Amino acid sequence: MGDLKLNRTLGFWAAYSASVGLVVSGTAMVVLGNGYGIGGPAFSIIALISLFIILSVALSYSEMAAMIPGAGMVGEYTLSALGKLPAIFAVLAGYIVLVGTDGGTNMIVGGQSFETLTGVPWYIAVIVILIFLAAINLLGVSVFGKVQSVLAISMMALLGIVGLLGLLGIGTQEQLATAPPFSPITWKEQMGTLGIAIWLYIGMEFVAPLAEEIKNPGRNIPLAMLFGCFTIWLVDLLFGLGVTKYIALDELAASTIPHVDGAAAMLGNTGLVLMGIVSIIAAITTCDTYLAAVPRMLYGLAKEGLLPKAFAYLHPKTRTPWVGIFTVIGLTMIVLIYAFANNANIDFVTTMISVACSTWLMSYIITQVDVLILRKKYPNAHRPFKTPLYPLPQIVGIVACVYMIYTLYVDLAVLKISAIVIAILIVLSIAYLKGTGQKLFQPVPLEKVFEGIQKRSELDEAYTSESTNSK
Repeated sequence: MGDLKLNRTLGFWAAYSASVGLVVSGTAMVVLGNGYGIGGPAFSIIALISLFIILSVALSYSEMAAMIPGAGMVGEYTLSALGKLPAIFAVLAGYIVLVGTDGGTNMIVGGQSFETLTGVPWYIAVIVILIFLAAINLLGVSVFGKVQSVLAISMMALLGIVGLLGLLGIGTQEQLATAPPFSPITWKEQMGTLGIAIWLYIGMEFVAPLAEEIKNPGRNIPLAMLFGCFTIWLVDLLFGLGVTKYIALDELAASTIPHVDGAAAMLGNTGLVLMGIVSIIAAITTCDTYLAAVPRMLYGLAKEGLLPKAFAYLHPKTRTPWVGIFTVIGLTMIVLIYAFANNANIDFVTTMISVACSTWLMSYIITQVDVLILRKKYPNAHRPFKTPLYPLPQIVGIVACVYMIYTLYVDLAVLKISAIVIAILIVLSIAYLKGTGQKLFQPVPLEKVFEGIQKRSELDEAYTSESTNSK
């Protein structure tokens, strides 16, 4: 058993697909349509600013994933930089909050698209889809995971083609009599949407957990993230500018499925059906990604002693982390039940996205701080990829993330929900670490982290030999 290791068999395109696979989601398309509805064509500039910010963050993840190529991702980076409490918080704030908020809202978007096409109430469609996804993940049958990259790239291509048709005026419906104003809101208000605009790219780091299975991670992971972010920006630009020629901005801003409404305004019933199907597929693949990936993150933390042992339990027959899977289902259901009881309108959807975005940005900040600390603490560690112009990208990224969190917390509902969630995460994490006799902020030596990765993957000896001779 000790000789069994993960093989490095995945190349660039597999890494690229993993980087864009989670980003192309139902809620990202909602943010895209809603952003253009509120900000008009000028939202393109906000999206471009967000692109530069996310590229700064991507450089930090690239350096960390190449330096510490482990599936534990930010949890393992932070163990060596800041200690166990920050490591737990980085994973839970970044991904557990995400599951409850974005997982639930993605299902709502997909369900409402299904209702638009069939008339079947959205909550019935959501329940059926969730039961189906839960069943295949509990059984270990990763059907959707095998076609995830094909679906993600296909959805990006479809969005780009629809947008290009709109820009060229080839839609089957009549264009608006008058062009929309370039910026219907002030530029101060435009900058206030920066925090939500980053959602167009958030999730690009989901390639990092595959670091143990990607060939030449020091090259392929940075390329996948950087190229992925750029192509997402290009596709979003085409789609956003295209649909605003055919649908009024206020209709886009008020819709819970603006991408579907925009495509329908451009291509009629064909666009409605086409984008409705895309929304449903996006919801399914996104939720399936969460059910496959997040329970394994929890499993990894539990194996390191950072979460209760229950999360390390694998079903003896299916070898799947059932406790983590049921946890993800439960978190998703909380949002769905609340949405059903309080009407799942666009305000609810954007509030949930904002909560997820704010805590995810905190995880991004921690990763960038990890880079700064580990550069100083382990200057000679093996780094197949180094951030260009260091430390400028980290400084820009941290400042930008703090500003975006501020813009999100201007909404008191987002601030209130986030504060409650963060307080719960910190209290539970401290209670567990104290209860198990672990120190909160004592960093774990880098060589210890490498030992854990070495046991389960093909880790080059350069990592362990150079990291221990770093001071």
